[in-house]
Amino acid sequence: MNKLEKAAVISALGNAFVSVIKFAAGTAFGSVALIADAIHSFTDIIGSIAVFFGVRFADVKSEKFPYGLYKLENLISLFIALIIFWSGIEIALESIAKLASPIQVTSFEAIIVAIFALAIVYALAKYKERIGKAEHSPSMISEAKHSMLDAYGSIGVVAAIGLSFAGFPIFDPLIGLVIAVLVFKAGAEIFIDSAKVLLDISLDYKTIKKIEKIASAQKGVKIKEILARNSGRYIFVDLKLETGLKDLKRVDQLHRQCEAEIMKAVPRIDKIMVDIHYKKKPVLVYATPLEKRSEKSPIAKEFGTAKFFGIFKAENRAGKSGLIESKIIENPNWKSKERKGILAAQLLAKNKIDVLFAKEEMHKGGAFYALQESFIEMRKTPEKTFSKLLGEFK
Repeated sequence: MNKLEKAAVISALGNAFVSVIKFAAGTAFGSVALIADAIHSFTDIIGSIAVFFGVRFADVKSEKFPYGLYKLENLISLFIALIIFWSGIEIALESIAKLASPIQVTSFEAIIVAIFALAIVYALAKYKERIGKAEHSPSMISEAKHSMLDAYGSIGVVAAIGLSFAGFPIFDPLIGLVIAVLVFKAGAEIFIDSAKVLLDISLDYKTIKKIEKIASAQKGVKIKEILARNSGRYIFVDLKLETGLKDLKRVDQLHRQCEAEIMKAVPRIDKIMVDIHYKKKPVLVYATPLEKRSEKSPIAKEFGTAKFFGIFKAENRAGKSGLIESKIIENPNWKSKERKGILAAQLLAKNKIDVLFAKEEMHKGGAFYALQESFIEMRKTPEKTFSKLLGEFK
């Protein structure tokens, strides 16, 4: 048995014990509040059994149910809500019937039984709440809410029996009515939460923003759409991205990187679909290493030791061509004793370069991989000077 199944079994046994002693004491000492509380506890037994089977079969996948039966937990939460409504009606009817002729509780043992039952119910509620949150189980969290409400109701029962014992028997059925109202409220909350998931309501805002932040931090992409939903205690995400990258290997790298980072940040995700669409950039930013700060400068042979970089923007739309603007920036790291190529690649990434023109093909070292990680395309140019390279785009 896993933690959820174990918690469901412990809850069922604990509530069975509590329900029996409350009902026996309520009947023996004539307390309608204690009998109402016993009925309430009895619904927890049914709920715990339902949660057990929901958790046991939720992960089962088959040819007909390839995504599993995750929503079974939400369906069971809905069933629990209906049970809660039924118990609320029973408690309300019993309390109204006793209002006309309330019976005074004359035994102090009834108060002791009520306090003992309250302690057990509260401990069970906190235990289920902790397990439900840790395992992200909607049905167990629903059960914990039900049990916690039972504990709050039991506080009222203790007070009602105490007042009845003190000579105010009318409080016994009145507290019964209060418990009925609390029961209806809990049932409504569980019913609404379960129905939302069954109807594929969108994921909560905080988790959506977390996914959006990770996706938008990926280099070379733009978010088109994020669709996410709960299914039981799991999450399904459909992420649509746009990129200007043509290289399929690099697109695949981007796909895997984005998926891995989101799965790490949101561990409850069962499946994530990352769909990357190619979209041609209207303007591309180019760079080339230079020996001097001049348009007439020769293109530098070495990338990392280049003193300057020529940067320019050019049209990339069908039917349109031409140079938009150009500038020359200094490479502050050309004298560095180590990692010159990597630092130069980082400088180009900071300037949002799309394409790097070089005189020679770059060997696969640190600078090469740094440029790849920043999705900067590398091209070889036959031109010898920056002005000649710009001339191709003019």
